[in-house]
Amino acid sequence: MILKDKTQTSSSSIKLDAGIKQEHDVAFYLRRAYKNSENVLVLNDLRIEHDSESAQIDHLIVYSYGFIVVESKSIRGEVNVNEYSEWTRSYKGQWSGMPSPIKQAELQLKLLKQYLCANTEKVVGKFLGIQQGLGMRCYDVFCAISSDAIIDRSKAPKDIADKLVKSEFVTDALDKKMNFKKFYNVVGKIYDTRPNFSNEELQHICQFLLGNIQPQHKSNAVNEVPAAWATPIAMQPKSIDASQPLKQHAEINKPYIPVVKALAEAAVGQQISVQCKHCGDCSALSPQSGRYGYFVQCGKCGGNTPLKKPCPACKSQNTKVSKTKSVYRLNCVDCAATAKLILINL
Repeated sequence: MILKDKTQTSSSSIKLDAGIKQEHDVAFYLRRAYKNSENVLVLNDLRIEHDSESAQIDHLIVYSYGFIVVESKSIRGEVNVNEYSEWTRSYKGQWSGMPSPIKQAELQLKLLKQYLCANTEKVVGKFLGIQQGLGMRCYDVFCAISSDAIIDRSKAPKDIADKLVKSEFVTDALDKKMNFKKFYNVVGKIYDTRPNFSNEELQHICQFLLGNIQPQHKSNAVNEVPAAWATPIAMQPKSIDASQPLKQHAEINKPYIPVVKALAEAAVGQQISVQCKHCGDCSALSPQSGRYGYFVQCGKCGGNTPLKKPCPACKSQNTKVSKTKSVYRLNCVDCAATAKLILINL
């Protein structure tokens, strides 16, 4: 499904016009392949901003198992990638170096991942009873080169060569990477351990990226974590009518135990992904213990993030973190809910 098409633009520069045409060509192939797909969503010409950085993504594929950034590159003539992943190109018979579009796409993907992880509650928390993480999703990049270019990838590292395709083959490469199992491939589906998004979650993620859902403004407070979803109606405080007897007032303010109990039972055994509260990264987290309890240290920015969080069932701050061997759990004192804390240590 195409949620954001490529805007029709033109330029007075021949070079810029060639780049625009290349982006339109790739957008055409993506539209032909995925316009009727419910589990592959395409956002062309997407701009994101996070942590004072910005990225202009030519084409973003959001699918059931993750995200793929496709960088379009207009090249007339020849392009060569050597064993050091260095790029050179020819123009009117003259060779010169050029920045790696693969590296450019990887930087865009990194910022996208940080942006999503920093707003996990906004991205997937709306649909799940227990907050799920984004660190274990698939993140990949491709570079789509003009169809009339001559590509020499014979010396390029395999992981770079596999990411470099011509425009007309871009959807073939995407299909191979996304690797959707056929409905009759029961064995393949059983052994496919990739966490997946529902179609509703895919739509919500894309609406967030398009700016229809505002990003989460995080607090710097150590133990202050935004709620993953709205407080259930049955647990919200009710207004009191002054004309009612005091006994009725007491009944109105009485805790709604069945709802809390049901939520607690639903939360038992669930999982909560941990991410760095400073940079939003979900990987390279090293568990530690200190004066104020258990926490994780980020291998990317070096910041510390406490493992203590509000209860996912009743929102109570009265929680404790326990450790059994290498497994960490969040335990609520008020409603007895428990949830396993998932740490990604790469």
